[in-house]
Amino acid sequence: MSISSMAEDAALRLAPPPSAPLVASVRGGHRESEPPPAAAAPSTSPSPLATLVKYIPTETITLYVAVLAALGDVRVPKNGKISDANFASHWIWMWVLAGVTVLLTLGLSYRAQKNSAKDKSARFKVPYFDISAAFAAFIVWALSLPSTPLRDIAGYDYSAWNSVIILGGTIAIATTAYVFGKTVSWQKVLDT
Repeated sequence: MSISSMAEDAALRLAPPPSAPLVASVRGGHRESEPPPAAAAPSTSPSPLATLVKYIPTETITLYVAVLAALGDVRVPKNGKISDANFASHWIWMWVLAGVTVLLTLGLSYRAQKNSAKDKSARFKVPYFDISAAFAAFIVWALSLPSTPLRDIAGYDYSAWNSVIILGGTIAIATTAYVFGKTVSWQKVLDT
């Protein structure tokens, strides 16, 4: 999900929900109004990675992948281990783009709220959870890549720990969302 979509969805969720439109039906020769039927929920639950991806801003990830490609893999010193390599640039770029994620999420949330507000002078509601979730999801995702800067830790085994990082991060974000009553499905609230 892109940051702009996430920001728009956050803005729409933070706006007061409109009342559900009524559907006119005919019963016994006269019209009655009733709420529309509820949509069926999907029958499968998302995987931990799919749950995490809902919060990841794709623009930042795309830039991070491009930066990693430009940096190339780290150079292992002759007769050394991967943990002896210099991962400073990888760590710096990860944290810089995590900060960019926060700023983009905040800025796009502001614009989306202003665009969707009926009263243009309405006060901006900072989507703290959405910003925190985007930041955390980006960090979890970056640390679970094969090119993770965690390889600078002696004995770190990517293949053993990446699933632990993904599962742990997803559980933390999803549990926090549940505790604070935040939706994970990014449903839009549309005015009709």
